Amino acid sequence: MRLPVAASLLVLLSSLATFAQEPEVEQVSGAHGLSLPASFGGVLPCADCPGIRHHLDLWPEGGFALQREYLEQDRTDDVIGRWHVDPQRNALILSASEAPEWQILGNGHLRLLGSDGQPIDSELPYELAPGMLDPFDIAMPMTGEFVYFADAGLFTECMTGQRFPVLMQDGYIALEQAYLGAALPPQAPLLVRLDGRIAEAEQMEGPSRRSLRVEQLHHVTPGGACATARAAADLVNTYWRIQEIGVHDLSAVTQHREPYLLLLPGEEPRFSATVGCNMMMGNYERDGDTLGFGPVAMTMMACPPELDELETAMRDMLGVVAGHDSDGHILRLRDEAGHVLARFQSVHTPHH
Repeated sequence: MRLPVAASLLVLLSSLATFAQEPEVEQVSGAHGLSLPASFGGVLPCADCPGIRHHLDLWPEGGFALQREYLEQDRTDDVIGRWHVDPQRNALILSASEAPEWQILGNGHLRLLGSDGQPIDSELPYELAPGMLDPFDIAMPMTGEFVYFADAGLFTECMTGQRFPVLMQDGYIALEQAYLGAALPPQAPLLVRLDGRIAEAEQMEGPSRRSLRVEQLHHVTPGGACATARAAADLVNTYWRIQEIGVHDLSAVTQHREPYLLLLPGEEPRFSATVGCNMMMGNYERDGDTLGFGPVAMTMMACPPELDELETAMRDMLGVVAGHDSDGHILRLRDEAGHVLARFQSVHTPHH
């Protein structure tokens, strides 16, 4: 249902105001064990140069930006895209051509994997250390959705999903004219392809922030949109973020580790789970839509009272699960009578 014009304008104005004032994003520890958003850095070995300086930015929504600088060579490669995690290998997968894979270590570091996706047997420094998010400047061709209203423009870059205000200089006029010429409804985005640079820049109002400078507009696609469909997840080998356990709503739990359930394949299938404090683990059995969990073992850390209550609810729930259903995005666990016991959402899965 389309909003009335006046309502659409109010929504966009609110969005622009909120975007201009949005605070720094706090780090949240995901099911994969990384605290994001973050920047990872290090100098890795190079066959024909002193080393390759890596700078990898990861955002919790699934976007990444990777810069590789070849020392003592006039060469720097930048690539942006989406990431997901292979839980069975505990590997971070960057969905971009020729982008390396990384093993997620227990200390939050990333270690380069070989071209076969397996660990590199070497004592050379192949690790990237985590730090607070410190994005590097990106200059390359990019595709995104542009919205213009009230002398302001917003650009959502398709690959990373990041949003940026657009500086009104250089190639901006051509972009604005193309938007107005498309005669779109208020607040409707225009899919554009352009050469641009994303870097920190002063704003007309408020503090400086990362912004898009348009160098050249290539073409526009009215009615087009970023491809954001997430691939349907399998029941096994997917991080399922816990949304609800009975009457308990976990969708807003962010102050601790991301609550999740993970089912791993194998001759003796195992599961692991947490509501944000202790780890739960054990065996499970599956036959079609039927599903059952064996006795639950737990670590014994002291937890806040609210998480103690959630852990009890989770353990009790797993003990009476008899079946499941899933559309590849939402998972429901059910009891013998078919009643929904808990709901989950797939996270860190590939995009189409």
